[in-house]
Amino acid sequence: MKNYRTILSYGLVIAAAGICASCERFFDIPPQNQLTPEQHYRDVYDANAAIRGIYGELITLADQYVILNELRGDLMDVTYNADYHLRQINQHEEISPDNPYADPKPFYSVINNCNDVLYNFDIMLKDLKFSKEEYNQRYSDILTLRSWLYLQMVIHFGNVPYITEPIDLVDDLEKLTDGTYPVLSIEDMIDTLINVMESLPHLALYSDPSFRTVIDGYNTRIMFIDKEIFLGDLYLWNGEYELAASYYKYVMERDIGQNRYDSYKCCYGDVYTLTKFNSGYTRYYYMDEYSALNNWPLMFSAEPSTDYYDEWMWALYFLDDYPPENPFLDMFSLQHGNYLLKPAEGVLELWDAQVKRNGFLKDFRGNTGSYELIGEEPVITKYISSYNLLNPFEKGGQWHLWRTGLIHLRFIEAANRDGQHRVAMALMNAGINIEYMGDPNATDITYLQRTNLPFPYDFDGRKGATWQIPLGVRGLWHRNTGIRGRVYLEDFTIPEASDSLMLIEDHLLDECAMELAFEGHRWGDLVRISLRRNDPAILADRIYDKLSRAGYANAEEVHAKLMSRENWFLPFNVD
Repeated sequence: MKNYRTILSYGLVIAAAGICASCERFFDIPPQNQLTPEQHYRDVYDANAAIRGIYGELITLADQYVILNELRGDLMDVTYNADYHLRQINQHEEISPDNPYADPKPFYSVINNCNDVLYNFDIMLKDLKFSKEEYNQRYSDILTLRSWLYLQMVIHFGNVPYITEPIDLVDDLEKLTDGTYPVLSIEDMIDTLINVMESLPHLALYSDPSFRTVIDGYNTRIMFIDKEIFLGDLYLWNGEYELAASYYKYVMERDIGQNRYDSYKCCYGDVYTLTKFNSGYTRYYYMDEYSALNNWPLMFSAEPSTDYYDEWMWALYFLDDYPPENPFLDMFSLQHGNYLLKPAEGVLELWDAQVKRNGFLKDFRGNTGSYELIGEEPVITKYISSYNLLNPFEKGGQWHLWRTGLIHLRFIEAANRDGQHRVAMALMNAGINIEYMGDPNATDITYLQRTNLPFPYDFDGRKGATWQIPLGVRGLWHRNTGIRGRVYLEDFTIPEASDSLMLIEDHLLDECAMELAFEGHRWGDLVRISLRRNDPAILADRIYDKLSRAGYANAEEVHAKLMSRENWFLPFNVD
């Protein structure tokens, strides 16, 4: 992995030594290591190094990102080893000024470096140091990453200063709170970010070969933020559901040079030979509980492969011997770390209550999926399953951010809110061709295995086996097996004469918990749906359930506190 290490380490040097010359005191870098803008921003190769430096600094936020988005929610709890900083976050207590997980400055450090890169890219374009197309792709990438960071900031801190110019984060730190810059609420920030994203000169993935390559087995395509996914997220937050679904659909049907029937389709695979990430039972032994094959969690430990890239859309990698160190082994491992965090009781019971198609209980995504029982201790494995006991000093790993399961669930949320309940149910349950199977003996086969709806709800699940109608046809979605289908669970159903929208959305929160637990999306889901329904109990009840199950004395107090929106957010402390 020499080449990739070189790229990342060089990027980190750039990030620390002078993406913006004004930041050296913030990073406490000795003067001899500094690079001036004139020395650095000379050509497109320097621009590329600056971008890699930004992502090299971004990965230092991995532990804070996971802790804020999961420990503040209802799916993760602290262990007996956790310090008071983690306990404050977990129990929504008063946050001490020295709590590193509630510190906005690391986010602003990356944002500030984004601002400096954007500023210098403008100068480079003006000075003809790279082409307009080279500028468009790079500028759009960094602007999208900055926007994503601001969304993260606002869902955790509630009201945050919006800064679009590089500043000295030491001398001007007080300006973050003195009114120099506009302070935006969630709603104002979403509007602002949508305007920013709609003005981007480039929405597609990088086409530049320097960013579309494979280095030591890693495809650099998924190391950069996906602009269309992020636009979908913004429209979802803003209640523009058809637009949100449209951008997710663009991604799900994107031609990325893989198998077009598999890529981003949440498709079935050969469970018997461990292809894809499906779980089920050995052929002819569906009623034998000892014949279960749980392949779903392999996506978190798999080496880069076609199957891996059919699932993952954004991932960053920790490499041995190069900073930063992988924080996840220490956070989650019972045997090789400090075991600070564990699954909450509620999600364990939720997984155990699921019913498989053969009537057996328990979700493949639970025990031996997202976590394992070691002795009597539940250990979160999504972040540490690639660790190999035979190579104990190789502690690298992945920070997995976006994947197919997430985008399908986001699309389901948007489609349901847009009134497309049947499409939402199809993608959540067993897939398009099962939901829209129809009568294969019918004379009129117009609607067989197709939704026959306008974009973005136009799914074609036709499959042309010799016994099927019509013959010889393969729709783009014929392999789609649904979120629950690929882990062999029975369908979620809605009683007749029920409020489909609300029941699907309520179940969606549970499905997101079971599919995406601990991956860094939970707090945003709770905040978004609570705001949408103007119902703080959606968030407050789930946090209360976590704390009360664990026996925390302040559970009632926290519930009452979280029934007011202003109490959802962390104090904005930059002292």
